[in-house]
Amino acid sequence: MNLNAMLRGLIEEKYAELAKFKESGIFDKINEFEANAIGQIGEKFVKMVFVDLGLQMQDFGEVIHDEFDICLIDGTKIEIKTARKGLKNDTFQFNGINPNYNCKYIICVGLSAKAAFFKIISGEKIYNHKTRKFYLNVDDKQKQIVAMNPHNQANFKLTLNLKDLEPIEDFEDRLRKIFC
Repeated sequence: MNLNAMLRGLIEEKYAELAKFKESGIFDKINEFEANAIGQIGEKFVKMVFVDLGLQMQDFGEVIHDEFDICLIDGTKIEIKTARKGLKNDTFQFNGINPNYNCKYIICVGLSAKAAFFKIISGEKIYNHKTRKFYLNVDDKQKQIVAMNPHNQANFKLTLNLKDLEPIEDFEDRLRKIFC
């Protein structure tokens, strides 16, 4: 029994299956990155836009391991989540949302091979005691955030459909309306 050959066969089969869903476009290199790299790109992008808009941020050095990614001079805390579009569907899974963290806003940046999108939502988590579930308010609708692993109450994900997001071309105007 050749275990390496078995695994290679399964990998080749899955690769061929998923290859038909891959898109090409201006951002198609995003498909090659791991989730951590995608998150770094989104965070750096949002910070660059904030600087260009003249929004002053507190300087905490290169890496913040806290409840937020950006803290404005006025104390407004902002978490940035970045996700790549799923291969088989038009959804984005924004991972690593901790319901115990307090931030005023969550900025979601969604990347596909062809375009970029965003959504700015309130960071206030809603806990429904009856259902024992956490929710975020997205466009006046409660969207459930789901634990990424069973019994892990510190790492949740929010799944948004492409239709829930706005085109990146509107990002600057939305930021100005909220923060300027």
